[in-house]
This record gives sequence, C-alpha cells and structure tokens, in this order.
Amino acid sequence: MRNPKKSGVVTAAFDRGRAKYFHGRKQILRDFIELLDRAKEADSGTTFLIQGAPGAGKTALLYKCEQLAEKRKWLTVKIYSAALWDPNELLQSLKSRRTVGVEGGATRVGVPGIVEAEIKAERSPQTVMNLLRGGEPPLLLTLDEAQILGMKDEFPADQINTVRHVLKSIHNGDLGRPVILIAAGLGPTTKAFGTLGISRFAKRCRVELGALGKEAERAVLHDWLTKDGNATGNTTAWIDAIAQETHGWPQHILSYV
Repeated sequence: MRNPKKSGVVTAAFDRGRAKYFHGRKQILRDFIELLDRAKEADSGTTFLIQGAPGAGKTALLYKCEQLAEKRKWLTVKIYSAALWDPNELLQSLKSRRTVGVEGGATRVGVPGIVEAEIKAERSPQTVMNLLRGGEPPLLLTLDEAQILGMKDEFPADQINTVRHVLKSIHNGDLGRPVILIAAGLGPTTKAFGTLGISRFAKRCRVELGALGKEAERAVLHDWLTKDGNATGNTTAWIDAIAQETHGWPQHILSYV
C-alpha cells in the first residue's frame, strides 16, 4: 500500500483533498482572485459557491483557492456547518486554522488577532457574529460538502435564524471587515443556500464545475506519468490512451493513474 505522506496526499482517502498536480480552472481562479482583491479594497465580502457532481474536483479547487488567498495575506479557516451557529465551534476552528502550503501538505497555526477577537467576545455576549467581526486581517472561511446545509435537522430548530443571519451578513459584506465564505457542494447546494435566505450570488461568484479541459487533463496525466511513474521519453501514446477513458473527470484521472 502506498504511503500517503510520500504521495503528497494530505487525507487518509487517496481521492480526496488537495490535488497533487493541479492544472486548469484558470478562469475560475482569476475570478476568485479578483473577488479577494475587491473585498479587501472595499473592506467587505460575500459568498463564493462551487457546485458540481461527485469527482469533479471541488475539494481540490477549495485547496487551491486557499493557497491563493494566503498568498494575498488572507487568513484561511476551514469550518463545518455548526460554526454558523455555535461560537465555540467557530472559535475552535479559528484557533486551529489550517495553512495550506503551495508545495506539500498543510500545517495548523494560530490565527493572528484571535486574542483580540476573544477579548471583544468577552466584553459582549460570545456569538458567531462577534467572533467574525473580531480581528482585522481578511478572513476566508471554507466549507466543503455544503449541500448538507439543506438537510433536515442539520441545525437545531432554535438556531435556524442565527444561521440565516450569519450567512446573510457574510453574503452582504456586513461584518465590518473582509470576510468571504467559499463553499463547495453537490447539485442541491444552491437550493440549500436558498432555503437559508441566500437566493442570488454576485456575478462570477457561483461556479458549476464540470470536467477539465483537454489541455489541463493532459498536463495532469503528464505530471503523474513522469513525476510519480518516472516515465521517460514521449508519453503521448500513454496520455492518449488514458484520456480516452477519463474524459477530463478528475476522479477518473486519479483512478487511472
């Protein structure tokens, strides 16, 4: 069995998480970078939604967006749905945020400014809103498998209004600092956000993720063949043969390589 550390995979599941060789999605990434810059300049934020079928590469794209945000001095924090209503859950996520390296895996470091956020929370009721408002650095929240927001009983009945308020405040940029929520999920994710009061996304802030383009697919295959497979010489025949079966779908590519 392959050692996941040697393969560069940062999760136990070999087909989840950061893509070892990432290519493509250029327009999506350009749009996301533009959003980061606009939000920082305007001291505001919104929601960036990535929606697609299983195996489309949503989680890998999330990791890439985290890398781009960190290069621009954003704090990146992975959250779960409970962080939208439970301040203790959000505080724990803030304290143990993941820093995604450009090369290699991920490390956990504390968030600069979290002490200030805790002090502010102590002076007033500790709520999710107070924690999000606390601190000065731009903040990127990442939520994977976001379709669960639409599941029945995902939130306590008495916290639904809190969740709606938090999501609307992020979405409308009303937190007094740059905060962006980037969420990835399956097909029902847009509907799930709709049930929580988020019915419209800003231009180029809602992505329907499909297969990779031909050029990107071939670049990924080439990297795997030459860097992991130690293939030498012309790899075109191998790439042609594999591409006939994978059709640009990231999960299929990973299965074949």
